Amino acid sequence: MPRAKRQPILVTVVDDAASPKCEARCGLDFSSPETFKSTVSVLRKLFGSRVKLEYAGLDAIQAGPLAEVGERLKSGDLVLPLLLVNGKPRISGYFDLHSLQEVIQAEIEMAAL
Repeated sequence: MPRAKRQPILVTVVDDAASPKCEARCGLDFSSPETFKSTVSVLRKLFGSRVKLEYAGLDAIQAGPLAEVGERLKSGDLVLPLLLVNGKPRISGYFDLHSLQEVIQAEIEMAAL
């Protein structure tokens, strides 16, 4: 029996493009089109079509399937930027490309079990 094709892992970065960024270059600024494009390129080289990266502004998560995440942000339980994998929070706060890769690799390994 052929294996069903797996859905790609959806990696969502939630941030507020209007908020001030860390001046010490604490993490990646995904609101920058250049940063987003270069990160997509790196992820494509590493993981092929197994991963899809998207950027969501803070206003985009106030309704719909990510509304619960929006509530957790409002309550202070989570902070921006926020990394979601398949809609679940994985990193709350600044992160770099290495951390992003580690989270995706862990998700791929867990899916293989």
